[in-house]
Amino acid sequence: MMPSALIVEDEPLLRAELMDQLRALWPELQIAGQVENGIDAVAAIDALKPDIVFLDIQMPGLNGMEVARHIPESCQVVFVTAYADYALAAFDAGASDYLVKPLTTARLLQTIRRLKSRTAASPPPAVWEQLFEAESAPVYLKWIKASSGNSVRLVMVSEVLYFQSNEKYTRVVTENGDALIRLPLKSLLEQLDPQLFAQIHRSAIVNLQAVDRIERSEYGTGLEVILKGRTERLTVSEGFTKQFRQM
Repeated sequence: MMPSALIVEDEPLLRAELMDQLRALWPELQIAGQVENGIDAVAAIDALKPDIVFLDIQMPGLNGMEVARHIPESCQVVFVTAYADYALAAFDAGASDYLVKPLTTARLLQTIRRLKSRTAASPPPAVWEQLFEAESAPVYLKWIKASSGNSVRLVMVSEVLYFQSNEKYTRVVTENGDALIRLPLKSLLEQLDPQLFAQIHRSAIVNLQAVDRIERSEYGTGLEVILKGRTERLTVSEGFTKQFRQM
């Protein structure tokens, strides 16, 4: 009997991408259904009784960890999320594997091999060791969901020129326009690659690849960041000047 799978993902584009990849890499797998929130996921798991659930963690209604409590032990669970810091919690919830967005073909193939070979018994220690070793390297944020007017769009982090926050929102500035997220700047900084992004002010983080030059301000009181092809000048506060003095 061919195995069946349920895809639980609240982002339509990512849901479609995962389904297309699974069909290409594992044609024998039957996609029994796809849902976009935790409440529908619990109902679908009960009705469809899939062998495997690909489960997003951050969703409206019930999150992935809460949904996992309703999944029978006989069903394999693969958590899929943008944040690597959920890994230990995912394994505690009985995950067979853990995928970090955006998904790569090589990593998904590795998961498929694990799912095919996994039995009802616990996997051998070597498998767990390899899994934790793979997750031990830092995995930084690759994309974010940001509000632009009345719509929500995906923004690749590599395309962000800078982040600028106020009390309630963080402004996401790209060459294609601005958007807003509710994530505080401190939490955001922890998820960004420090080789690519640097904080220049308590309310601003800049993409170093977008920096054209550093200049003294017009009044000679500090430094300012000038971005490639942009007119705005971003202030570097005194506490962050040291890292830019040799640029």
